[in-house]
Amino acid sequence: MILDGKVAVITGASTGIGRAAATAFAARGMKLVLAARRVDRLEAAVGELRAEGFDVVGVAADVTDLEQVRRLADAAYDEFGRVDVAFFNAGSPSADRMVDPDLEVWHHAIATNVLGLLHGLKAFLPRMLGDGAECSVLATTSGAGIHGTAYDTAPYAATKAAQLSIMESLYGQARDQRLPLHVGVVVPPLTRTNLAGDDLSIWNLVVGGLAKRGIPAALIEPEEFAEVIVEGVERRAFWIEAGFDQDARYFGGRNRDTLARNHEIIRAKADAMIEHTPPDGYLW
Repeated sequence: MILDGKVAVITGASTGIGRAAATAFAARGMKLVLAARRVDRLEAAVGELRAEGFDVVGVAADVTDLEQVRRLADAAYDEFGRVDVAFFNAGSPSADRMVDPDLEVWHHAIATNVLGLLHGLKAFLPRMLGDGAECSVLATTSGAGIHGTAYDTAPYAATKAAQLSIMESLYGQARDQRLPLHVGVVVPPLTRTNLAGDDLSIWNLVVGGLAKRGIPAALIEPEEFAEVIVEGVERRAFWIEAGFDQDARYFGGRNRDTLARNHEIIRAKADAMIEHTPPDGYLW
């Protein structure tokens, strides 16, 4: 896909991966519609990009509300008349002790991570495909629900696994119907974002905690991973995740041990499913 002159909509765009992807897309000549819940941060992100000469607008939107996502689509088409790339990046972390009776954390995780993605697909895809031009839709999921199961964060892991299933289904339907649609699943490495709160120094504690459990983890900056996302769209890749080659090119090889471990976990899950053994080997 040639990105120059195209239009991208990004949710969860005021900070972290969404914000970094906005800069990376803009640098390729794309026009941008940025969406986020926090108006102050959204306005700051839009102002920074405009100051660099980029064509960008901001729309306050909560992805858990279908009507707000529909208004986001309306705003994008009113401003630019088209959407070529829809990047559904907004997400919410969550943890739960499964034996506790409360379900509130699950309701929030499902509303944001599952329904939020579905709202985006339903609001944007019919209009994007109606244009008849090549287009791309992306969803940010997580290794927490793909590279085995991060069981302490059960709602997050479960909803991220659900996102993958949704995008796989969309890919299959688009393939069978021969739609001009690229479907991509964005799988970030451990990335310094606001997902765990505004104090970004907490990520150093996360890395240390993983190391104590024998889990290798390198902390990647959003700007580094944004280059992987752009390359994935250009190549029309389904799995937009840094492999060993991209790790060397964009991360200086820092994530190599984590990639090797991920491969071991994926194989362990396959073996457990084939042999019907307990899931110990791929829980983390």
